[in-house]
Amino acid sequence: MKASQTRSTTLMQTANRLAPRAPAPLRIAADPTDKAQLVAAYIQALKAQAVSVIGAAKGATLVPIEYNGDFNWDWTTGNGDINKLTYDYISGAVSPSTDIPGACAVGGTGSLPNLYCELVKALNWQFNQADNTALQAALTKSSVQAQAIVSTYTGIYGPITPAQIQAAQKVSALVQEPIDYILTYQAGYLWAGLPSGSAPISVLKMQGTPNLRQLLQYAPPSAEPVILEISAYLNALGPSASLEDEQNFGGNLLANLNDNLTPSATNGGILQSNPPSTQYFPAFSSNMQPGDILAGLQNSSQVATVSFTASSAEQGGYNISFSGGSSMSWGSLLEISVGMNFQGDVAAQQGSGSTFDITMTFPGVTMIPFAPASYQNNSDGPMGWLDETVLYQALNNYNNGSKDTGFTFQSGLPSGIKLGPGGVGYLSAVVVSAYPTITVNFAEGDYSAWSQWLAAHASVSVDLFGFIPLGGVNAGAYSVQAKQNSSGSGFSLTLTPPAVATSTSAPNQGVPVLAGQVAWLGSSEA
Repeated sequence: MKASQTRSTTLMQTANRLAPRAPAPLRIAADPTDKAQLVAAYIQALKAQAVSVIGAAKGATLVPIEYNGDFNWDWTTGNGDINKLTYDYISGAVSPSTDIPGACAVGGTGSLPNLYCELVKALNWQFNQADNTALQAALTKSSVQAQAIVSTYTGIYGPITPAQIQAAQKVSALVQEPIDYILTYQAGYLWAGLPSGSAPISVLKMQGTPNLRQLLQYAPPSAEPVILEISAYLNALGPSASLEDEQNFGGNLLANLNDNLTPSATNGGILQSNPPSTQYFPAFSSNMQPGDILAGLQNSSQVATVSFTASSAEQGGYNISFSGGSSMSWGSLLEISVGMNFQGDVAAQQGSGSTFDITMTFPGVTMIPFAPASYQNNSDGPMGWLDETVLYQALNNYNNGSKDTGFTFQSGLPSGIKLGPGGVGYLSAVVVSAYPTITVNFAEGDYSAWSQWLAAHASVSVDLFGFIPLGGVNAGAYSVQAKQNSSGSGFSLTLTPPAVATSTSAPNQGVPVLAGQVAWLGSSEA
């Protein structure tokens, strides 16, 4: 359930080391094996019920999620921000659970961007051997023409200064030498008359145009000799112009990905609300607005129902069984409390009997899609941060011995990070609901004796199995009703949760997560 305190995978150690998430810690069980089995049965039941409501098509992609606190559904104020509490949950890197087969665990706050940062730092762009040989031969052949471009340009406009190189690097990070400045920045950007934020025109486009002077229409008359030298250079470069373009594209993309690891107002970073921040964060968002989410949570016809039975064990505690599953031993069934003055397990009181049927009804089951901001280079410049196409290409190239032209992890993946299915992922959707109504049937109970224990308390806090708190920020607001069964034998207890908010101004309200949908980094091109 909650991010397990027994996790040992290097990935999750890395994720939690980088950015620990801090919901209230769960109480440690005496026997973690029994606890893991109980948790597994519960979250698998939640996921199965979520599938029954969402439908088989979408449900086929859902996985059980270890308990990681509640999900704050009111994720934005609508002003280009994200609720910090939502961000804390959705920005966690996802990995397979080490305790529960088939389930996934969500890592610490911001651990996905942090691990992605390590991956970007490990990326390389390269040529394969044949392409590299071809380009080097072409560059050697065209070196005289390249020198002539620089000589002609500096003879007309003077030496190229470091400040000019630096200014050109804001357009293309690959501008390092005078030839780059002239060919990429002056000719490919300024003389081509491109708008701010555009990438310079490619060498291949220059080479393929029938009239280079017309393509570079904003060049001053004094630039005519330089354009003539550029034409000669492009002719000497020959078919390898496309290779130079590939190299420029790969290098620029890698530079932009690195730059966008530091989010800002100009590259798609996002501010947090609740509380408001002045710092920008790697963006996450949903195409489902809070008003639509609230409508889903208030839909009482979308109901997931989880049931299990329990019986008192001779050695103490309970034998608990979910439908179709084996019996598990555990020391607590359903604890209720009122502040520090009243606490107890409903099944451990005088008159409770020894057999119990528990039904949890989760109304308002709603699937909320979420996604990191994908990298894209548009008219406003490079925006967003996550480029799954690059990771996919780099992983496949690395697995193939880094023999291909393109991106790769030449020195290997960063320690502890695995890509592809079952590696590092993110939550592409969460299935949530309103808090459950809980009904406990005490088949052998003595209502008269048991009711004396709870007589003075109408509102309580609820902890399932003693370590799963229910009610979120409204903990303590579960209403209590106990009544004799109509048969005259035994009695029932109904715990009714507080209602979901009536408006979208509820940034602190969390709701339970029933299941999740995971996208694995490096497993897809998109």
